[in-house]
Amino acid sequence: MNKTYSNPCIRCGTERVVLKVWKEVVGTSTVITTEKVCPNPECQKEVNKDNKKQSDKRNAIKQRSEQRAIDRKVIKDAERAKKKKPKSR
Repeated sequence: MNKTYSNPCIRCGTERVVLKVWKEVVGTSTVITTEKVCPNPECQKEVNKDNKKQSDKRNAIKQRSEQRAIDRKVIKDAERAKKKKPKSR
């Protein structure tokens, strides 16, 4: 049974074309990766720009989340230090 897969451009709807195919070995598995692009170079530039914008936004959110976790740990450690009483001699 042959299946035909469609991979239209998210911006203009034209069928995307194969740019590059490569194999990677991950552990004991071989992964075949195919990179497809829009045949219209101007449209592909816009898609790349939108993808980068979304990626930057996700990275900024992740960094803020990690910074909040560090800040919480510092505050919690400071509170523990305050509560801890020094030993009297």
